[in-house]
Amino acid sequence: MVEQIDNSQIRSPRYIQVYTAVRNWIYRGRYAPGERLPTENDLCKMFDVSKITVRRAMEMLVDEEMVVRRRGRGTFVVEDLAEPPMTGDMEQLLLKVDRLGKSTSVSSSEIVTIAADRETRTDLRLPDGARVHRASHVRILDGEPIGYNVTYIPADLSIGFALSELNEQPMLTLLERAGVSVASADQVFGATLADTRLAGLLHVAVGAPLMDMRLVVFDEQRRPVERLVAYYRADVYRHHVHLTRKSR
Repeated sequence: MVEQIDNSQIRSPRYIQVYTAVRNWIYRGRYAPGERLPTENDLCKMFDVSKITVRRAMEMLVDEEMVVRRRGRGTFVVEDLAEPPMTGDMEQLLLKVDRLGKSTSVSSSEIVTIAADRETRTDLRLPDGARVHRASHVRILDGEPIGYNVTYIPADLSIGFALSELNEQPMLTLLERAGVSVASADQVFGATLADTRLAGLLHVAVGAPLMDMRLVVFDEQRRPVERLVAYYRADVYRHHVHLTRKSR
């Protein structure tokens, strides 16, 4: 008997419900590395959704390299499954970005259209030779530079921004205003040391510790629409997360 999943109380799109549930099954060990997932027909019955919805969810898992499709055999959990990223609320990120924009100012702003480098092509899934809009600025708090941001937007989105807009609004806000439906993002924090250029922009010594943040934003079709690379001074930047435990 195929298990029936009750998703009547969940308001997110159906394909996100399927994606989230299967993703959780994998990371909680219900389906081990190398094990075959339920068939499309079984997943349709479990979630009471169409095959198109199931395929869209599976495409997201394939994109994240969590599962692999094998022609004529089915869909399998990858053998070398990495540790899962923590999940959070996209709305909280949007609120944080909005607050940061309102409490700080920017300087040294620049917008150019260039050929995407290899890392940008990889993150935005662009072909060789693709062009991107590159917007950069230094973020200022209380008269002191605290961070340096570089944003890449695929040129084929046909979205243009004036320098004055970027000085006043975060890129996520401008994307949504331009009709891009921001749905999710992958955010990775790391650490690095200031090189000569970053030291000059951020008024720190060469070799000073910096927080390194990378963000790739996706629309509702899981298409990457923004790549952000940011460097923040470790002496002023704080990333505060409040964790709660679900009732058991």
